[in-house]
Amino acid sequence: MPSAPRLRSLLCAMGLLAAGGVAHAQTGEQGLIWRAGDPFVFCRYGLDQTPKAWFPVPDYATSTPAVTPGYCPAPTTFCYYQTGWSMEEIAAYFTYLRICPQAERSGRWEGAGDGTQAPIAH
Repeated sequence: MPSAPRLRSLLCAMGLLAAGGVAHAQTGEQGLIWRAGDPFVFCRYGLDQTPKAWFPVPDYATSTPAVTPGYCPAPTTFCYYQTGWSMEEIAAYFTYLRICPQAERSGRWEGAGDGTQAPIAH
């Protein structure tokens, strides 16, 4: 059985390979490939898809994302009686755990809208 950090790296690599067919506009902070590489939007809103297996909870700097009801309780592609996570959701979840706690605290968007439209829609 691989160690936890090695397993995380393997899952992230598999997720990146699975997401390889998706065109991402920009790579940002520490290789962030979702939400145009914008860590503020990614940490605040998570993936830009519906439905999604997990979602951020307020104070993303210190909290773990919550699992959407009906999905497997842990990042896995299969579990009995519940919906499995996609490889992209798994990779994004571990990216969230790596990037978002680096913020000292959750901040508020100080411009117009909610931050997902500046400077482009993401």
